[in-house]
Amino acid sequence: MGWIEENIGEGYQQVIIGVLLFIVGAAMGWMEAADNVMSAADVYVPALLMLSGAMVTLLGISFGTGHEDDRTNDLMDAINDLTARMNNMLGVEEE
Repeated sequence: MGWIEENIGEGYQQVIIGVLLFIVGAAMGWMEAADNVMSAADVYVPALLMLSGAMVTLLGISFGTGHEDDRTNDLMDAINDLTARMNNMLGVEEE
């Protein structure tokens, strides 16, 4: 697993688990669809597994990689920058 850890980062185990969860959810959905009669209840569990697998994968890629590509804080940085600019325009002193 050295190659995966080197390229993905410390969250490589989360990535592997997330991909496996996604594949299990997709396989369950495919098996439910095989009988050509699906209801919304039949889609719920496969969709939940696929979404949770995707989220675990994204979290494994995003947090704690230690690389410059780790950009999960861009939104917060932009909000803080905008707040500072607005405070500067209004003449409000920062705490």
